[in-house]
Amino acid sequence: MSKYRGISVVAVVAILSLAAFGCSSDDDDASADDDGSSTATSEAPSSSEQTTEPSTESTQDLPASFRGVTESSIKVGIAVPDFDALQTAGVANYQGDAEIAFQPFIDVINEEGGIFGRQIEPVYITFDFVDPITQESACTQFVEDHQVFIVLYGLLGESNLCLTDQNDTMVMTRSFQTTELRDRSGETLWLQLNARDDARMQILGDAAAESGRLENKTVGIVSRGTESDGPALQDSLKSHGIDVVLLQTTAAGNDPVASDNELEIFAEQFISEGVDFVFDLRGGDDAAEVFARVGFTPEFGSKTLGPSVDGVTDRSVLDGAIGVGELNEQSMFEKPEFQASCMDVVRAANPELEEEMSFLPTGDEQAAGQPSWLNPIMIACDQTMLLKLIGEIAGADLTNDTFRAALDELGPVELHGYGQASFNSASKWDGLDEFYVQQYNFDTDSIEIIGDPIIVDRS
Repeated sequence: MSKYRGISVVAVVAILSLAAFGCSSDDDDASADDDGSSTATSEAPSSSEQTTEPSTESTQDLPASFRGVTESSIKVGIAVPDFDALQTAGVANYQGDAEIAFQPFIDVINEEGGIFGRQIEPVYITFDFVDPITQESACTQFVEDHQVFIVLYGLLGESNLCLTDQNDTMVMTRSFQTTELRDRSGETLWLQLNARDDARMQILGDAAAESGRLENKTVGIVSRGTESDGPALQDSLKSHGIDVVLLQTTAAGNDPVASDNELEIFAEQFISEGVDFVFDLRGGDDAAEVFARVGFTPEFGSKTLGPSVDGVTDRSVLDGAIGVGELNEQSMFEKPEFQASCMDVVRAANPELEEEMSFLPTGDEQAAGQPSWLNPIMIACDQTMLLKLIGEIAGADLTNDTFRAALDELGPVELHGYGQASFNSASKWDGLDEFYVQQYNFDTDSIEIIGDPIIVDRS
């Protein structure tokens, strides 16, 4: 099993990119509310590294400026995915508890004076990935029962519109935002750590073309018929003068027989069109193996190289496959500054979990219930940092409008484990600007970084 971890989306297509979430469990230091949510009160870790200092401006006589914002506190919702339920549903992607990941960073901020003098009051609500009713319930609890100012971690995909579009409640996620969903959020901020797929596809096309790997090749693209990533990559490659054949799937993601049959038809069409390089944008599936069964063995590329490799039994067919994305998990975990700024903070607050937080479990270990703590801790580390930075800029009169406007004064930020990011209030609510060309090495069963990071001006 490889050192990185992706997920299969055969059973549940809508659960793509689940690395954005953590699992739920009870926190011994949390006091339960009547509805089953909890407001954590654990002690702050004894030491940590923070990128910001408490505001030196006067915080006396702060107003109760907006829903969830009082003179002394900011009520912040944190969505907690139930990975036990996900395991039961047959999707093995077990990750660490979001409440355990977030609380130490909240404690540190509060210990250092809060956000412009206001303490963060967290509200943790659990939801189930495969049960939309629980996501609707979580939204209702956040906005009606607790009236939070903003929700961190977010819900699944379109479910976040319950917060932004329907209830004027801001949200931060790692992924899931699309151009359409961002537009439907209207003026209510949906902040995202990762870049949206349309931006990622432009960068993937540019990097692949400039690498020379596609010189004198005809490129095939396989994408889901419901997604816009295929046409976006096609446009990018065509802008470099590359011949492209785009095929989009119609078979249901939970019907592997129909999916394989469709891929076999695609293989025949690619062969007839002279395709010798294929980008599989579906993530976590086995197009390379299906193609090989019918004698079609092109070079491969992917937008999510880790999940694509994990979805293949015979990985030799993907030797040399390329992708462009954020820093892969193994490389991120090995960065000393990420360990010091993020992992060590949570370890200090939870010494009983130090051993299981000290390594990345394999895919098999995750499937067996061994939690991977990398993603929930990275997300908690970055989102609480952004909440602090943006909230300090927004100042005493903290509202949706002032928080969103503060993005224009934020400037470039360094996301822990990711790299450089930027935001603006009008159009750029998805942050990441730093990307890496990556290549799968079958001999070492690892994804390797090729060259220096690509810093893109997406303003």
